[in-house]
Amino acid sequence: MSRKSRLTADVTLEAHNLLRDYCIKHERSKGFLLEKMIRKFCGEVEAAPATQVAVVEKPKVKRKVFKAPTVDEVREYCDSRCNNVDAQAFVAHYDTSDWKRGNTKIKNWKSCVHTWENKDKPSIKVNESLKGKW
Repeated sequence: MSRKSRLTADVTLEAHNLLRDYCIKHERSKGFLLEKMIRKFCGEVEAAPATQVAVVEKPKVKRKVFKAPTVDEVREYCDSRCNNVDAQAFVAHYDTSDWKRGNTKIKNWKSCVHTWENKDKPSIKVNESLKGKW
């Protein structure tokens, strides 16, 4: 084992001193003793060479691929929400922009319907001349 590749472990000061004293007494390296202990207590586990790094791969998460809705799907969803969004205009609008909002691809078209609902609601504006008179 070269000086650059070092085997380390989190141990208490007492355990560290015991391990150091044992290494000096038996003229062995800490890495050799740790590997021996691992084999003894963990059974038939092969210890990886100190120069190798264990790589843990995360399981790949299958993401749903966005599928553009049909006019009928949008109409059905709008009817279930009892809103006045025109399904034909909605689909036509997002088809022309390749189902993007700005530079970001749309992941959930139903959230866009919510935005269109809010766009159609009349907003209450307070007349500037009446502001202080209430």
